[in-house]
Amino acid sequence: MQDREEDNGAFSPDGTCAYVTNSGSGTVSVINAATNTVTGTPITVGTTPYGMALTTDGTRAYIANQGSNTVSVIDTVTNTVLTSITAGTGPFAVATA
Repeated sequence: MQDREEDNGAFSPDGTCAYVTNSGSGTVSVINAATNTVTGTPITVGTTPYGMALTTDGTRAYIANQGSNTVSVIDTVTNTVLTSITAGTGPFAVATA
């Protein structure tokens, strides 16, 4: 079985972009849905990012970093990491309400 780089993703509420975790590189890529191209430089998060969720208003993305036992919070307006939250061992999923 071949390991895949893209593991999990979510579309922005307006459908204009997708956020995709890249577990091998510890990054999140932002993809323009209209052109199907990566926008800017991938966002560096923790080790082995996997699960992710966007807030309902689309202003934040929460990334479960399985290898570093953290959750990264991305500001989707600036596509920068706001903070990293210590989590339990091996987080692989997150949810927003």
